[in-house]
Amino acid sequence: MSISFIRTLFLYICVIVALRIMGKRQIGELEPSELVITILVSELAAIPMQDLGVPLMSGVIPIVTLISLEIVVSFLSLKSIRLRRLLNGRPAIIIRSGVLDRRKMQQMRITVDEVLEALRENNIDSISDVKYGVIEPSGKLSYVLQTPYRPTTAEMLNLSPQDSGLPYIVISDGHIIHQNLQKLNKTVEDIEQMVKKAKINAPKDVFLMTLDDCGNQFIQAKEGRA
Repeated sequence: MSISFIRTLFLYICVIVALRIMGKRQIGELEPSELVITILVSELAAIPMQDLGVPLMSGVIPIVTLISLEIVVSFLSLKSIRLRRLLNGRPAIIIRSGVLDRRKMQQMRITVDEVLEALRENNIDSISDVKYGVIEPSGKLSYVLQTPYRPTTAEMLNLSPQDSGLPYIVISDGHIIHQNLQKLNKTVEDIEQMVKKAKINAPKDVFLMTLDDCGNQFIQAKEGRA
């Protein structure tokens, strides 16, 4: 039992490391070659887990080989457009000026129901609202809306809203995140002053505090500490 546990734990760590090396794409955004590698890695890891008679390295070595191959192929794809298109395919336009391209949909074996479902997931009511609809190599539908249906922006309204940046967590459950303070060029004393201005006694009484490089902040005190 202990051997099975150790083998499973070791293979679990190997698969996690392998996926981290491959990158941070979500499953639905994997390129075809990446999806194949992911499936093969999971299958290779499952064999030594289920059969204790199979040497552990019989699963580890193929996993390392596949990940190494994926890294090499990814590097070559960055250098070669032809290889990238060969492995991942090209984007395909299936909607032009609110009209479905039936021929292209037949080539890609995509139904009208699937297109409508993808549009509804993006809060688009009608195909006529879409100027261009593109099936990306990952299989995801991206789109450009017709001009009247595009979201209103501050530029359209001649407004100058307050600038904002990427918010960093500087306090989490009473603990100051010093690494994020360095990114924001802030000190512990600066954070303490901000907390006191929010009428909270000390950082330890803060449940969550975020801050961006434009000075925008959010502070939520712990229950009963405000």
